Amino acid sequence: MIWYESLWIPPLENNLIEKRFVMPWKPICIFALSLALSAPLCGAQAPQLKQPGQKPSDAPSLPRELSESDTQLILKENNPKSRVDATIRISNGKAAAALRLVGESQYKSAVGEVDLYASLLIYADAFVRKLPESQVKDRNVCLKKIEQAIFKQTRTVDTVMRELPVDYRESVSEKVAEVRKIRIRAINDVLGGGRIMNPSND
Repeated sequence: MIWYESLWIPPLENNLIEKRFVMPWKPICIFALSLALSAPLCGAQAPQLKQPGQKPSDAPSLPRELSESDTQLILKENNPKSRVDATIRISNGKAAAALRLVGESQYKSAVGEVDLYASLLIYADAFVRKLPESQVKDRNVCLKKIEQAIFKQTRTVDTVMRELPVDYRESVSEKVAEVRKIRIRAINDVLGGGRIMNPSND
């Protein structure tokens, strides 16, 4: 039989080992238990944290067909009013290009320009409507800019649509109609005080 201060090891033939340590077991057990309970909670909350600068998954995107240079001209503007101004300038250029192309009977290219014109205004409207409540003044100013831009291009777009053959016209008619609805919504939001306006009265 072998003795070591606080450890007693009986003969091997008994196949028993008894350890007797004088240690503060209760505080250690409580500490270990608290760690075990807190670990799952921390792991469950971690995925909900939002990284700085992370964009919302539903953020509006520019049309893929837009050139890289035009895309950068718009995206470099961080101020809402400046971004809307840049988007409107490029959309106006698309409307003018569509009018020129349809006059040259280049219908496919004209349709492409009309599609970009409409897509840019749809983007601008979606971008403005995603602004937080703290920027409601900027939101209303931008909606007014969009409404005026659509109004000024109405005659140009109507001429292009009228000159396009039916099979070409149908491919962009829905987007052009959506642009008209955007103008009505903008008027209703900024000036109409929530009243529903009839699109036929614009």
